[in-house]
Amino acid sequence: MIKTMVGDRLTEADPASEVRFTEYFNHTFAPDMVLSWPKENRERLVFVRPSSNPQWISDELRWISANKPIVMSLRSALGRDDDAEQSLAREAQRSDVLVTDPDAVQEISQSDQPMVDLLSHAILRGGRGLLDEDGSRSVIGRTAAGFVGAGELHADQTGAAVELFAQILDPEQAGRMTRVVQAVWEGHGGTASSFPRSSLGITGPLTGEDVSLLLEVVETQAIDFWHRVGRNISLEQLGEMNVADFSPGLQSIVAANAERLMARGLRVIERPRYLGEPEVVPRWLVEGNCLVLRGWGWSVYFAASKNQLPPDQDLRPPTVREVRRRARDAGLVIKNVRVGTPDLTITFESTVEKNVMERREVAQHANSSDAVVTTATVSARAARGLICDLRTGSASGHTNASFELRDFIRYALPILLSLTKEERQSIMALLPPEAGAGGYVQGQLPI
Repeated sequence: MIKTMVGDRLTEADPASEVRFTEYFNHTFAPDMVLSWPKENRERLVFVRPSSNPQWISDELRWISANKPIVMSLRSALGRDDDAEQSLAREAQRSDVLVTDPDAVQEISQSDQPMVDLLSHAILRGGRGLLDEDGSRSVIGRTAAGFVGAGELHADQTGAAVELFAQILDPEQAGRMTRVVQAVWEGHGGTASSFPRSSLGITGPLTGEDVSLLLEVVETQAIDFWHRVGRNISLEQLGEMNVADFSPGLQSIVAANAERLMARGLRVIERPRYLGEPEVVPRWLVEGNCLVLRGWGWSVYFAASKNQLPPDQDLRPPTVREVRRRARDAGLVIKNVRVGTPDLTITFESTVEKNVMERREVAQHANSSDAVVTTATVSARAARGLICDLRTGSASGHTNASFELRDFIRYALPILLSLTKEERQSIMALLPPEAGAGGYVQGQLPI
């Protein structure tokens, strides 16, 4: 009964966690339960203690502190601020042990503020020191003030929160919370050099999980905000995210950084609409370590590495007539094309920057339903070529060349997919014209 109550409090504080009970209770060095996060391959031992005596708990730390566990006191009598309790707090912080009680955990789990939710998750994963009910109220207030301060570029409020993270969290979780706060700071116009640092100097680049957390905290769709944040975000990091479909924040990130996000390949997968799917089309989502553009019966996977792309579907190549139409409608120049017929395969290549599809030698195959285009190289910006394989629905540059996400969409998709004018316009509307100009004005995406 007691263990069930404690387990319920813990999972309320972090619904992503799971609790496994052991056969022990109040054992000296065997845990009462194991708190785990399956998606992160992470565990933390939990020891339930009936006493809140700080001297008694401090003596026990020597047996269990090596595992950096949570010690859950069943009595909420901590907070007396005597010498023994201060000594326990210092020892718990030094050894990355969290000493707390059910009321303190419940207090921090009842907040309806997303940034406090992030903190409660971080505390269970890597909290340390002594945290009682009053302490929970204090960290809630300082965390909320820190995120507000970061959005308003108030160094004192922001710095107080960053220092708090360094004190009550282990370096991994403190770094995560600090990076998210710094992203808010820079997104609102602050510089990395002016961001308040903690006494431990915890910092580092954003990870995919950091970006996921940022989407939970920040509700704005302002392009300028996400453009500033995007200086530290890569396509690979987006692929690591765990983000819901549909995510307005993800649409904003991609739109604001389409000229920064670099991909090495894309692949089209034919996929009918499924039951319960969001109705917004086209839209961005994350799946299989790829950024995905979901369209009308198809999904396009963009990857930072070609081996991250899903298996191809062995598509039927379009006819020469169809590819000529696609190139004309999108205003694209194809400088190399391979035409397959039942008898032979012919490669046509333009030695000048002109559309080879308009050559008489290629046009003569346009009336044949047996003449299909297997590959086509589209002339992109700076005279670079994007190779489109119409048998697999794939596109990439030569060898390991990387292209901007915007270029893949502008030059490759219209050749790989049969798009109407309205569909092309809808896709390009995901990428505001300002995205290529280097300067942003405040605004929001039309979602």
